[in-house]
Amino acid sequence: MVTLIGDLGAGKTTFARGALRALGVTGTIKSPSYTLIETYELPTVNVVHLDLYRLKHPDELEHLGLADYHAPGQRWFIEWPENGGGRLPPADLEFRFSVTAEGHRIEKIETSRLLK
Repeated sequence: MVTLIGDLGAGKTTFARGALRALGVTGTIKSPSYTLIETYELPTVNVVHLDLYRLKHPDELEHLGLADYHAPGQRWFIEWPENGGGRLPPADLEFRFSVTAEGHRIEKIETSRLLK
């Protein structure tokens, strides 16, 4: 699970799109800003891309049916994970994005204890 944290316009969705392209997505990559969830079935891996910005309460996660998407080897990219109120599993990788006068940048990358 990869979490993407940063203000609006910091580059989270752009980063996720680049990662999806690197994993092999060749078609249109839609932002999950309005649908909250987009899935991609690839020959070697399935990917779930969530954008939790519009979640008003962590209880709304239950209505997304996320349990239906859990499978071995599944890859997750989650924008605005903090809106999940701690109800998401710990991230394997966490990217923090910021916008400075010089432009967009990745401010910090953290890995879980499992990857250290």
